[in-house]
Amino acid sequence: MHSVTVTREMNSDASVVWKVLDDFSSVYKYNPGVKSSNLVGQKSTGIGAQRVCNFYDGTSLNETITSYVPNKGYTIELSDFALPLNEATSHFELESLGEDRCMLSITLKFVPKFGPLGWLMAKVMMRPMLKKALTGVTKGLDDHIDTGQLVGKGGSLLELA
Repeated sequence: MHSVTVTREMNSDASVVWKVLDDFSSVYKYNPGVKSSNLVGQKSTGIGAQRVCNFYDGTSLNETITSYVPNKGYTIELSDFALPLNEATSHFELESLGEDRCMLSITLKFVPKFGPLGWLMAKVMMRPMLKKALTGVTKGLDDHIDTGQLVGKGGSLLELA
């Protein structure tokens, strides 16, 4: 199993960041790769909540919350994705650093397809690509909270409709 972790010190109170993260259907507001996201079923957060993320490149994936600690973090299982992976999970963890400051950590763990070749591809190509994507998510979240604007393709800020 491979993993990629990105951390970002946020200039917002942990409760503010948590409110945005916990709005599970609204990942499109801060993830620069996600064009739209929809809930699947009636559950909007907590263990068992599901969403579909539709990306700007035309691909999509499903995400299901598998562990959940209110105001602290959650783990998401990814499925039905176009990447050459057998499995993938992402874990979001939030730590307060005092008033108006917190640390967000996102860890993506994944198992690539294609045996030893997949392992090499993961080390050389996928890990750097995924680290860049996770860095974009943390920056997008920070920008969205700071400005109230949507984060569009590539991280550009858009006006809320």
